[in-house]
Amino acid sequence: MVKDFKDIDQLTPADFEIFVRDLFLASGWSDAEITRVGREFKHGDGGVDIFAYKGKRKFAIEVKQRNLSTTVDVKALNQLVTGAKLANVSNKILVTNSYFTSEVKARALRLGVELIDRDELQNLWVVKHSEIGRDIKPRKYQQDVIDEALCKYNAGKNKLLIEMATGLGKTYTVAHLVKRLIQESSERPRILFLAHQVEILLQSVTAFKNVLGIGNYSFSACFSGTRPEDTDFVFASFDTLYGQLGDLCKNSYDFIVVDEAHHTAARTYSEVVTLFQPKLLVGLTATPYRADNKDVISFFGGADGHIGKFDLVWALKHRKLAFPRYLVLLDDLDQDKINQLQSGLSISDLDKKLFLHKKDQEVVRIVEKTVEEQGIQRVKGIVFCRNIRHMHHLIGFFQLGSATLVHSKMQDQERRENIRSFREGNVKYILVCDLFNEGIDIPETNLLIFMRYTGSRTIWLQQLGRGLRKTPNKDYVHVLDFVGSLERLNEVKALSRSIDRMPVDRENLIDDMEEPEVNSVFHDGSLDVKYSEEAAKVLELIENMKLELNSRELLLEKLRGYKELNELIPDISNVENCLEGVGLDQIATHFGSYYGYITAAFDDDFDKQEMILRMKKYIGGFYEDHKLVPSLRAIAVNFTVNHLNEFSEKDIKILIPDISEIIREVTPNISTNLEKNSSISDDQSPCPIIEKHRNTLSSRLDVKKLSDAERNEIIKKYRSVSVFLKKLKSY
Repeated sequence: MVKDFKDIDQLTPADFEIFVRDLFLASGWSDAEITRVGREFKHGDGGVDIFAYKGKRKFAIEVKQRNLSTTVDVKALNQLVTGAKLANVSNKILVTNSYFTSEVKARALRLGVELIDRDELQNLWVVKHSEIGRDIKPRKYQQDVIDEALCKYNAGKNKLLIEMATGLGKTYTVAHLVKRLIQESSERPRILFLAHQVEILLQSVTAFKNVLGIGNYSFSACFSGTRPEDTDFVFASFDTLYGQLGDLCKNSYDFIVVDEAHHTAARTYSEVVTLFQPKLLVGLTATPYRADNKDVISFFGGADGHIGKFDLVWALKHRKLAFPRYLVLLDDLDQDKINQLQSGLSISDLDKKLFLHKKDQEVVRIVEKTVEEQGIQRVKGIVFCRNIRHMHHLIGFFQLGSATLVHSKMQDQERRENIRSFREGNVKYILVCDLFNEGIDIPETNLLIFMRYTGSRTIWLQQLGRGLRKTPNKDYVHVLDFVGSLERLNEVKALSRSIDRMPVDRENLIDDMEEPEVNSVFHDGSLDVKYSEEAAKVLELIENMKLELNSRELLLEKLRGYKELNELIPDISNVENCLEGVGLDQIATHFGSYYGYITAAFDDDFDKQEMILRMKKYIGGFYEDHKLVPSLRAIAVNFTVNHLNEFSEKDIKILIPDISEIIREVTPNISTNLEKNSSISDDQSPCPIIEKHRNTLSSRLDVKKLSDAERNEIIKKYRSVSVFLKKLKSY
């Protein structure tokens, strides 16, 4: 009997086949039968090792035991295809305790063969469930998305963005959508599925095969430099198609699906997508908003095309994922600085004043102590670090042999070996920094450790999602968060509050199409968050001071949500009443002006005419009253509410590039010398602080090196370092 997965390497070939057969039986197959008797095969089965049924579908399963250093090549693939054909079986699975060559991965897709390598075999062993051969109908929330998508497409919409949290079945949803589109098409359409990782492509093929059936359509893969084939479905990587842009035809595909669609805003990805002109473009994402504020929603048809919206909050509330037991372990506080806090400081300034970060050695000690106190058994923890240098320093403080690390600079073989050591060996912790945000699935993960604040709510939620997959032995995931940031404290609090406020849809809470969870633990749908003494103290401080500290992304989400719900953008004088918890000082700190806030949220996808008309009216009235052209600063000051400029001077230049033209409109008989006056008033003498530092400062680190007097001078004039640096970059 195999107690630890790694023991499979010690089995004889015959025992390994028995292990695979028993695992398939435990994972939902039936009537699994090994075809070998001694060295012979039963009934002329042509070399296939196992036959089994999933529902009414019969599967031919070929098992290849190898040394870990030996990959399975096309010879095994051809053997399975030949044996299955002789047995008249169309569903085929190739299983190994090793890995497959790239050629096997590409050819298997075309030949209709499902692949289970060592990693997927371990997933099957842990979860006792496989998507292969799964005969499913859409769940209620998935059907709602499909119906809405078809309604919009039939009404003429040719771009859609489906937002669904990881674990809710985005790929199955779009596969059912494509099936309906094919059924309603007068001609046989061609479909392109795009993703940025090969692993995502191969996982997605399984969902489409399950929905569309084997043998009904042709499938092919396009990655590692290969060319797209002439098949009904092409599953392609962005980088491979980008290298072939000059050879691709814009009308090659009728329907295009883009997975992890938030990547599409990047230049190389967008060039691939915009090359084609499909009848319908569908983006799939769990995180539609990017840290760089590039507008993914507009790329996929705007707010009217943004459907689904079953986010992480919805998924947790409706018990679709393992629930986080969240423990906030705040770094030490500088008590002497607490009383010096003043509203208007940037969040980073507050962080520097409040927190004295613990040393890594102390943090690791707290992790190990907390694991013991919480009684976490068979620890499999992912530790999210700042950078590669940090993880190399940190790993030295864990007990020898209890931790490993992976990062993007490693060779594939080393990274694979370290992940295998984490999953199969005695290694409890795997340290990461730039991986595991998406596309990596280790279902047995039962502990997540955030060592430092990421600076991005999107990345934080992606990382949190790495531990939320349910297994028969896991309904909860423990989270240890060493925040050291007011933003993260606010984000955790906001997530908890959002889950509490989310109304429950009873039809989606208990879905008849879901498989029963025999050992499932009931929870009430609220986020289990506990705060250390220091964290609780800061939360109380924030409450007492009524200091709502929102991250840039959270501010943007609140404005986008309001516009989507009310179909308008609130006026600056009413923004604090319309957007809960949003303060004008926070908008000033993050965006410099209210117009800057709006453009960061919607790019150019909003009506500016009313703003321009108000400024034109003010400029005309000012000239008529004073016979002077108002300076940019005078205009900015006029449109200011409680120290928040509605428009910065830079904004005004963008909206009204020629002030003299405005004066001509309101006073047609004005002298042609107006241009001279306008240029004089526009020629604001450069700020001495900007002039002094424009060639020497470019980052917060540079500002930190200045003297106290110079930093105070900057804060006095610009209110925060963030605003100063933005101003500096505009020159």
